[in-house]
Amino acid sequence: MTSRRRRAKIDSMKTEDLDQLKKMSLFANFQRSEIEPLLEGAIKCHLKHHEVLFRAGDAAATFSVILQGALKLVKTTAMGDEVIVHFAGPGDPVAALIMGRNKSVYPVTAVALGPTSVFKIPQKTFIDHWSKNPEMLQHINALMFSRMAEAHEDKLMAKNQLTLRIAKQLIHLMDRFGEEGERILPIPITRQEIADSLGASVESVIRVMSDWSHEGIIKTTERHIEILRMDRIVEILKG
Repeated sequence: MTSRRRRAKIDSMKTEDLDQLKKMSLFANFQRSEIEPLLEGAIKCHLKHHEVLFRAGDAAATFSVILQGALKLVKTTAMGDEVIVHFAGPGDPVAALIMGRNKSVYPVTAVALGPTSVFKIPQKTFIDHWSKNPEMLQHINALMFSRMAEAHEDKLMAKNQLTLRIAKQLIHLMDRFGEEGERILPIPITRQEIADSLGASVESVIRVMSDWSHEGIIKTTERHIEILRMDRIVEILKG
């Protein structure tokens, strides 16, 4: 009797999660019966703020789909500096791009930003189901090209003034994670993490954002950034 109750509880949770996944662009065109094989062997994990999902160099036995929250993907340079290469949010498949390789390792470290829930999915499920689904492969390829374009754009932006780069990053994060009408960035992020995402010194980022705070453009706390004047941020980006 006890095992039946436990089984029912798991099924109920899964049904709720499947409904949530259906709202995400990655799964929007799939029926629930088509999504279930894509989650074969999946485990739902809950991460606390700054808890590590996986570390660079670990054997890549699983990939993840984010249900709620966000992850920062961090790479350590040859000089030992940490650089945030990407912010991943709900619906993003994290580490899926390396699942087709044998004995691969994670190239980055994935760290939760705020309370975050993910489905950890075995590599075998990717090989058996994701890699054999043409529509899902199209999504994965589109993700790869999007990341490449993003990296190229970041490389070009690196030549610009830091004020423009910070403005672009704040707009990007609000577009990626915020909802219309919101002014507070809905993921907890520090000025150090802004600096790490731009490959800049935290002192320089603090100086720029402190100036913006005095001008009433933004308001910052230990974890959150509130944009008071998005029109000014856009003006700064336009130079």
